Amino acid sequence: MKKQEFEELKQLTIKELEQKRLELVKRLFEQRTQVKFGQIKNTRVLRNLRKDVARINTLIQQKRLSNIRGGNG
Repeated sequence: MKKQEFEELKQLTIKELEQKRLELVKRLFEQRTQVKFGQIKNTRVLRNLRKDVARINTLIQQKRLSNIRGGNG
């Protein structure tokens, strides 16, 4: 994920972030399946997808905490 894409994610709502996370998890599952059957040799894709999911999880958590504390998150 590029820095510009990450900055765009920060502007999304929690619901939109959860939808984006769901899309990435589905892609991760598909990529894992392809690696398992030998269709893809580059396993770095899996690592990058896992990191992207973790970044989105972090943003969701930050926004939820911000909302609990009364911020404009």
